[in-house]
Amino acid sequence: MKSKNFDINTILSETGSSLLTIIYKSLLKREKQIILECGVNKGYSTSMFSYYSEKSDSYCFSIDINDCKDVVTSERWTFIHNDDSKVLEIINDYPVLQDQGIDILFIDSFHRADHVEKVLYGWYPYLNKDSLIFIDDIDGRNYRKGKEKDSYYNELNWEEINRFTRDFSENNSSDTILTQYFGKTGLAKIVKVSEKGSLPNRIVNRERSLLLKLITLFNRNLKNLFRSR
Repeated sequence: MKSKNFDINTILSETGSSLLTIIYKSLLKREKQIILECGVNKGYSTSMFSYYSEKSDSYCFSIDINDCKDVVTSERWTFIHNDDSKVLEIINDYPVLQDQGIDILFIDSFHRADHVEKVLYGWYPYLNKDSLIFIDDIDGRNYRKGKEKDSYYNELNWEEINRFTRDFSENNSSDTILTQYFGKTGLAKIVKVSEKGSLPNRIVNRERSLLLKLITLFNRNLKNLFRSR
């Protein structure tokens, strides 16, 4: 494996102090995996996935809407120049993703909860039993007001992605096991326990009207007032 922008030894040495170590250590327990990476950019995680694939008789497919075909050179890696939410189109071009199924799904492309939802629900039926789903960027704390990376846009999006991963797991509690890791940009790890072809439940949230919210808030404050006397 040859990486255009990164040294693989440096990447591996950094895994001890980064969230990438969670993914890498999970991979070390497996072999002959089909990996689907959504989001490439300069190829940081792509380099790790490709390196692992060469060492474990696995194969990595990476999707990005931008042309990233030269970030890695490896016989165990294929770049797919497309929108990662166009699942059926990609499956048609790469039927191996349907035939063999996906063992590792890494979502790190467009950092919006609605896009993450579209990608996860789209690819979920092609995930094999005991597959791993990693969703990057779930911790918005470093983007809060006054923090070094102060960005309300990122804070809002990261927190919405965080909430989506929780809601998704709660609505699919019989089929998924969720672990969330915080620090830096955060990471969600979901284990899918059902067979390939299973469909996830849609998220059902309690819809509350503004009037109901105001009544509930008033009653809560009223109870607190009498409790303090």
